[in-house]
Amino acid sequence: MPTITDVAREAKVSVATISRVLNKNPRVTPQTQKRVLEAIERLHYEPNVLARNFRRSESRVILVLCPNFTNPYYANVVTGIADAARHHGYSAMFCTTQGDRLREKDFLDMLKGKRADGAILLATENTEKYMVHLAEQHPIVQCSEYFPDAGLCHVSIDNYKAARHSVRYLTGLGHKRIGLITSNDAYLSTNRRYQGYRDELERAGLPFDPELVQYTGEGYHFSGGLKAVNNLLALSSRPTAVLCVSDILALGAVRAAEDSGVRIPDELAIIGFDDVEYATMFKPHITTVRIPCYNLGATSMELLLNLMNGTKALRREVFLDFELVVRDST
Repeated sequence: MPTITDVAREAKVSVATISRVLNKNPRVTPQTQKRVLEAIERLHYEPNVLARNFRRSESRVILVLCPNFTNPYYANVVTGIADAARHHGYSAMFCTTQGDRLREKDFLDMLKGKRADGAILLATENTEKYMVHLAEQHPIVQCSEYFPDAGLCHVSIDNYKAARHSVRYLTGLGHKRIGLITSNDAYLSTNRRYQGYRDELERAGLPFDPELVQYTGEGYHFSGGLKAVNNLLALSSRPTAVLCVSDILALGAVRAAEDSGVRIPDELAIIGFDDVEYATMFKPHITTVRIPCYNLGATSMELLLNLMNGTKALRREVFLDFELVVRDST
């Protein structure tokens, strides 16, 4: 197996020059760089990446913390992160927190031990104060969920605007009794979608009825959507449309309506959120807010790279576009 000394001899340069080329030092002339790279190729030299990273105090690993991988929304986001990381020569370590604050802290300790160069958080259970303090010491990006006004780098969509847009579409169809199926979690997206729903009802001159809001507990589960719509259909003045804060809840809503003999969309229109693949697997296909999940992940990785590289022109807040995709359920 050829050594770095063999490459230096082949290229007729010093070992230090070989090291500068491998580390992409701009002081090396293009002619010398070309000669070195050709020598590396001829000898099939493979640099000891792990040793080099150790000397430079780099792991070339980024940490990705996710509540769970059962929700298909997260699967698309982490794919975007993984592809962007690989493109830039990084490995991504994916860790599930299961909503456990202590477990999350244990994973983040990898940053302190320099076993990871930075972290992307899809949803954090820890306090804003804790995360701000950690971000002062290590590169951290929040993806999808974030702390507003905390100054942390984050990428998301405007969930408030997306919810208002969805309800406005329903009122435009003539609906006046519009329900909401949401969650009891503490995520910013859930809160913003709820507030968007309420504010758009007010704009349309429609009264807010607490009975039309159904909570499914923490997390987005098919069974939660099922139960929530059954509760709404049991009301004496039931809704003619419902906004669900995730497609998984919307799928449960569709099943409940069909089991009750309620025609979709004639008697009940349904809108979901995310546009996961399941939304078009079964009939009726679900009208939903399409979130660019893959791009959310890829963009969060780009932000993290900028943080780690100390890029001056750093965007600390990125909102990607959403789209209401109209299908059978409305």
